[in-house]
Amino acid sequence: MSKLVSIKTARKLLKEHNLSELRAAVNYITAFSGKRFVLKIGGSVLNDLSLLPLLVKDVIFLKKVGINIVLVHGGSRQLNQAMKEKNLQVQSIRGLRVTSAEVLELAAKVFESISFVVKTEIQKHGYQCVIFGRESGLVKSGQIDDLELGFVGIPQAVEVSLLNALSDNVIPVVSSVTSGTKAGDIGFNVNADDVAGIIASKIGAEKLILMTDVDGVLDENGTLLSSLTVSQVEELVEKKVIHGGMIPKVQTCLNALKNGVKKCHIVKGSTHSFIDEILTDQGVGTEFMKDEFAKEAFN
Repeated sequence: MSKLVSIKTARKLLKEHNLSELRAAVNYITAFSGKRFVLKIGGSVLNDLSLLPLLVKDVIFLKKVGINIVLVHGGSRQLNQAMKEKNLQVQSIRGLRVTSAEVLELAAKVFESISFVVKTEIQKHGYQCVIFGRESGLVKSGQIDDLELGFVGIPQAVEVSLLNALSDNVIPVVSSVTSGTKAGDIGFNVNADDVAGIIASKIGAEKLILMTDVDGVLDENGTLLSSLTVSQVEELVEKKVIHGGMIPKVQTCLNALKNGVKKCHIVKGSTHSFIDEILTDQGVGTEFMKDEFAKEAFN
């Protein structure tokens, strides 16, 4: 992308998002053009699907300036509601949903409906969308080592060729109900963060962005930590500053960094949050990087 095009697109971004630093937006757009991001949709954007058009608009903007995004989602709230309507008990063990064969099929159906909502919004902007659900075989998972959980999986492989074969005008949307690794597997319900993480690692993504219900990682006083290295994260986990449900999210980020992703981000899933995180100097969430990358930036 030429510098002139970058300036024009950054000016448009500045106008739409009230970004205060035009130069920073130009620099980031230029640096990321031609790169791949993986965005796990979550937080209020997924809980309230009426907010999805705003998210998709941001995704389309980045697509127009040459940044390609793989969208990944689950749908916990929608699945909870569907289970209640069918008088199925919602149970979890260590934060993971107990998934019977019936719940797995229901999850596949519910998540597919969410994928179609996203697809419809994408198509309104003149782009195409390919949905990668369980039958696609894009992500293959093995059953987690806890029979009480039922059909809950851990992603183990990604058929990268399916993503590489997509045309430039196509945006992929991936559901977190995946196929299995063995013949006869009926599939598995997988944490959407883990699905996003393995995809980002296997395609060599520039960024992995996890949307969630909180602003990011907070320190002991509840103040947002805008940037963390791997060693800093490990120290915060040891001190129990990072605890509870944030631990698996940061672990997903650390695993992705270890496997080739340049930077990872945890942001609150709200309107424009992920684009404000990646195209401004100050950001709005927490970014994660390798220690050596931080040293290079400092020097």
